[in-house]
Amino acid sequence: MIKIFAYGTLYDRDIQLSEFGTHFYVEDDMDYIRGYDVIDVKMGGEYYKVAIESGTTLVAGSIIHIPDSYLELIDKYEGKEYERISVKTLSDIDCQMYIKRVDK
Repeated sequence: MIKIFAYGTLYDRDIQLSEFGTHFYVEDDMDYIRGYDVIDVKMGGEYYKVAIESGTTLVAGSIIHIPDSYLELIDKYEGKEYERISVKTLSDIDCQMYIKRVDK
């Protein structure tokens, strides 16, 4: 099981069901990540929320528990514009989060 800090569509139950055929456990309490901004970026004619490094800004989100067998599908759903990184929430939970991929 992997914990994903989600700030966008991934914690939407309708999206989970339509994209993955199931619902994932989403923790009831909101949590926060420091040092990122969430901006809207146009991709393929639509706007999507993307986290970018910023310094001290807080991002609100939810912790989603994803079975390991779904991780590859989640990565594919997020797409090549995102990368998954390890983060620690303000409530001290180690998890992963998708941010805007930065080509180096």
